[in-house]
Amino acid sequence: MNIFDSSNAVVKQARYLTISLLAAIVLLSGCQPNGSLSAADDAFSDIAPTYIEGLADAPADQTIATSVTAHSCQNDSVVKAFKSKQSDRQVKGCGIIIKALPDDNKGSRHQKILIELDGVSPKQTLLLVHNIDLAPRVADVSRGTALSFYGEYVYNNKGGLVHWTHHDPAARHQGGWIESGGVRYD
Repeated sequence: MNIFDSSNAVVKQARYLTISLLAAIVLLSGCQPNGSLSAADDAFSDIAPTYIEGLADAPADQTIATSVTAHSCQNDSVVKAFKSKQSDRQVKGCGIIIKALPDDNKGSRHQKILIELDGVSPKQTLLLVHNIDLAPRVADVSRGTALSFYGEYVYNNKGGLVHWTHHDPAARHQGGWIESGGVRYD
């Protein structure tokens, strides 16, 4: 028996596990910031498994556990900051665009995007204030478009806002980003 034969069950299982692991990594990497996070923000201890069915050569009735959940975009950091009325805190998360608001053209120009945080109950909105003098404009801001973000949270009673979603050319502030449609705007 040739162990490298592609019909070998061991090879099929290894290929299945590799593809499953790569799928989990891709799904988890969608909201990763360019900077460092505190240990509390990067904890995975409370993540429940999600099951992905039918990958690669696996039998159709076989499932595999992965560490992918709605928490993978870490909206909990935004929710915690809102509940405790904290500002000036680096957060990351993801959501769905509710509305593109008119640009703020006073001083530095900012694109304003109102989103609803994904997987948060009760529903919570958040205003993204993206400096378009320092970063490219987010191209697709259609209602219902998914995006992820990383920036500095500022509390208000409507859900808060996130700014510094761009690089800092003076390197005095941690850079942030908005990602939509596979494109990162920073």
